[in-house]
Amino acid sequence: MTADPVVDDLDSSRAEVLDSFFLPQLTAPELGGLTWVTRRVDGGGGAVLLRSPVLTPDVVELVCDRLLAAQAAVLADRPVMDIAEVVGRAVARWYDPDHPGRRLAERLLPQITGYAPDMVRRGLKDHLKTFRADRLLRFLAADFDNPLVLDGFQPNRAGGRSRAFGPRLTTQVFAGNVPGLPAWNIICALLVKSATLGKSASGEPLFPVLLARSLAEEDPDLGRCLAVAPWPGGAADVEAAAFARSDAVTVTGGQAAVQSVTARVPTGVPVIAYGHKVSFAVVGREALALNRYPDTARRVARDVSQYDQQGCLSPHVVFVERDGGVDPQTFSAALAGEMARFEVTRPRARLGLADSAAIEQVRAQYEFRSYDDAAGVALFASDGTTAWTVVHEERPAAFTLSPLNRVVRVHPVSDVAELEPLLAPVRRYLQTAGVACAPERLTGWAEVLGRCGVDRICAVGQMPDPAAGWHHDGRGSLAALVRWVDIEGAAELTMESYDPEWTRPGAASGTRNGREGL
Repeated sequence: MTADPVVDDLDSSRAEVLDSFFLPQLTAPELGGLTWVTRRVDGGGGAVLLRSPVLTPDVVELVCDRLLAAQAAVLADRPVMDIAEVVGRAVARWYDPDHPGRRLAERLLPQITGYAPDMVRRGLKDHLKTFRADRLLRFLAADFDNPLVLDGFQPNRAGGRSRAFGPRLTTQVFAGNVPGLPAWNIICALLVKSATLGKSASGEPLFPVLLARSLAEEDPDLGRCLAVAPWPGGAADVEAAAFARSDAVTVTGGQAAVQSVTARVPTGVPVIAYGHKVSFAVVGREALALNRYPDTARRVARDVSQYDQQGCLSPHVVFVERDGGVDPQTFSAALAGEMARFEVTRPRARLGLADSAAIEQVRAQYEFRSYDDAAGVALFASDGTTAWTVVHEERPAAFTLSPLNRVVRVHPVSDVAELEPLLAPVRRYLQTAGVACAPERLTGWAEVLGRCGVDRICAVGQMPDPAAGWHHDGRGSLAALVRWVDIEGAAELTMESYDPEWTRPGAASGTRNGREGL
């Protein structure tokens, strides 16, 4: 990544220029012939210009062709365990606080995204732990009984042999709402031996470039299988060139983005979509004991506040059981206090007028209702700002989505079975349920929540941090990318009849099932 000081045309001050792309497939003369754009980022560390090329269909076709060539030369026959080891080493470099990529990310991502520096620092470190070498083995084990099916044909239960082939090239549309998220896409593709053409998000174009550079520094050949660059969303000509040369397309984002991309992918090219999802928490009476509820509130506050609820794993609603050591409204007050503390150390990002107005509207609605004691509503909110909001509502008419940015509703329930009718309208969008209950009730709760549509159940306080190998949106992250090829057992047996020993002139005639007749 370049860091040459240049004159900023906007104010004639000295600024730093950084490349927000990774295209090792293009030579210096080829890059020099492209048109360039810059994006200015201002922050406490001074102005930074993020530089990237304007991609054309011809350039995308050239990059894709070279990615396909690199995949064939580098990835196709490389042992999957070797790939996992290289990725693990590259990620391990980020554990060092002085790693150049990590230092650059920690300096610039708060400026780019608006998230608090401490939140970015802790969030990136926690997220990248998922991709340690030992945890990559869990990824593989979660989706493949025998990960060696990615290297060659292996015995299957039907008596034949099977192999899993990943896409030669995957075009990946990254999300930018949570820093570090594209690591999931890039690394999953590598583990199934797929090259990646990544479209970086306008909201956060830097991290996937830094990760790709780290992988290339660890293994330059592997780096040739990665390309990351921005282009305008919905650029039909550019994406048509990419999709036409891809064996698969992944898209992570809102429903509009998913639908737009899916509609333009050619028939026969699989689309693996990770669209809008909704999560919630359930707090049992055991977690409301006098010596437990403050810690429970602290855990839930982290789940709500981390990355300002922008991720699919963040809870919109917290359901709290009655008959605990403290009542649900007392828990709501404790949750508000913990969110206030979180705001002190990791303040919420600055909001635009529309987002602020949405929060003010929610507050006004519930404040008016709180004047009626019979309504069972209490409002807890940051004073003078929209930094955090907790709404306690005794009798919700429905599961209401949060406007995000640290706005959460708390609803009392007598039993987890009451959730099914409330969750039914959002069933197809449900993802994670964070829970806090007695151990003997966990399985029963999981049965109920699974029937409601949830695909991940974790402890409160761990909602933003899925375990390695989890089934993302209810399916295997690696299995979703591969296609299977089976050699039937009967075929192998029949091939025995074509053994050269039996087919050369003068060989004994008459075979039965590939064996000499008796």
